[in-house]
Amino acid sequence: MSTFIFISPDFPHINVNLCEHLALAGVRVVGIGDAHAGGLDPRLTSHLHHYHQVPTLDDYDAVYRTVAFIAHKFGKPGHLESNNSYWLSQDAKLRRDFNISGIAWGASDSHSLQIIADFGLPVGDSAGPVYSWDAIISHDRKVLFEGVTAWPSISEREYAYRTVAPLPPIVVDLGRRAAEALHARLTFLHVQVAFPPGAAPRIVRVSRSAPPAFTLDMYNFAGDIDTYQIYAAEVANLDDRLSVDTEHGEPTERIAAYVSRRDGVNYRHTPQELGARWEDKIRLVDRNPGQYRQGMGDTFYIAVVTSNDEADRFTADVVERA
Repeated sequence: MSTFIFISPDFPHINVNLCEHLALAGVRVVGIGDAHAGGLDPRLTSHLHHYHQVPTLDDYDAVYRTVAFIAHKFGKPGHLESNNSYWLSQDAKLRRDFNISGIAWGASDSHSLQIIADFGLPVGDSAGPVYSWDAIISHDRKVLFEGVTAWPSISEREYAYRTVAPLPPIVVDLGRRAAEALHARLTFLHVQVAFPPGAAPRIVRVSRSAPPAFTLDMYNFAGDIDTYQIYAAEVANLDDRLSVDTEHGEPTERIAAYVSRRDGVNYRHTPQELGARWEDKIRLVDRNPGQYRQGMGDTFYIAVVTSNDEADRFTADVVERA
């Protein structure tokens, strides 16, 4: 059985979904983190083969010793990932030290952006509208999934962003060329592209991780697909002992809109009224984890709609104040 070491499996929250799908695909998922085991999401602990707590993930020696223990117990790991831009450089060092497949160079966002620039792609600051190209890249460098998100509409009070359909060709082109420059394989890729007024579009950030917050869920809702399963199947099928169905249809061209609210604010429409107005178009209503609330709101709504005008109306309904 293939062993996948997941660094910080509890954060970001989408890691819980990734661990679940990997385990259901037959992969042995072993977690290393600094969160107390008793405080982990039960859905996560039920899909981890083992969880090893270290005092802090910033202590490389402690993480190294834990990886060594896992390798001794289960054999050489097939994969090691955190899906968190903060830990990407440490992930790369661990893969290099233990000869684990995957990117073994400094995989930080800044280093990735420098590689993009050296490849000849336009890079710069983010003055102007920003879109992201988000992709899952296969072990043989094919694009298994790609989507685009418009980032974001920000105020001091609420936060809103949405997926984009159809996909803008210029964003897709720059994203795919970035993947080529990075020789990306078996990875998520998040490429942000800015459109400064009066200037050519430019890449402003590259992260070898999934898009932030609930963006994968938004792609799933909008496209009637399962990005977590696409990734898990690609990992599992590298093990000759596993066989996971990789068939998935083309995503439908709809828009998923995320809109948040702040606590302590009197909004015009109650949650019950929003539910009555938008019915089954609302796919998810939830509270953000504490780490997200300052930037992304306290409570959020995700709806699937068919046009930007409809997304605008939904956003207005959620944020309108009494």
